[in-house]
Amino acid sequence: MKSKYTLIRDDLLRVLLVVTCAVSLAACAAARHPDSTGVVQSGTLEEATVEAVATVEKVDTSTRDITVKMTDGSSNVIHAGPDVVNFDQIDSGDQIRVVYYESVAYDVKVPGAATPGVTMTGGAERAAAGQKPGTMGARVITVTATIDKIDRDPDSVTLRGADGKTRTVQVRNPKNLENLKVGDLVEITLSQAMAVVVEETK
Repeated sequence: MKSKYTLIRDDLLRVLLVVTCAVSLAACAAARHPDSTGVVQSGTLEEATVEAVATVEKVDTSTRDITVKMTDGSSNVIHAGPDVVNFDQIDSGDQIRVVYYESVAYDVKVPGAATPGVTMTGGAERAAAGQKPGTMGARVITVTATIDKIDRDPDSVTLRGADGKTRTVQVRNPKNLENLKVGDLVEITLSQAMAVVVEETK
């Protein structure tokens, strides 16, 4: 088995949506005692690893589109961008194994302990010329917003981004407001790693 290529999913929009609901999901009824880095509370909102297998049915060299058949019989098209080297090594009948990991964590920090905004870090490694196409990569996206307002009727929190725009979200559990203050920062970190491994037909 040899890796042929890896695709990385850019899910910034999803992170922006997650940051608006972090306060409603976080359990924060405990006493307020910031740690040395200014974190009032933290936790993991979501963590999962998904794996799927498909078979290459067709390779279109003109468009760099790969048609694959999933185990449930359905077909999907994967586009191999210019970053996928040695594209001509992909053949019909090859098996594709997709492994995707994602974790969404949050921190609520006191004012001054973080800066509102969005940061992205990550990288990828590709196969050398002449080898089967292969890339492995990961990405970490962090979104930080400021708690601009806390309401009790109805229970809600208004978050303000670095661009000054605000969004109000409903809080499911009123107790979640007991440990928050206006000016606190909600920091959401989305960690992703994805590999699409094409295995040669034996």
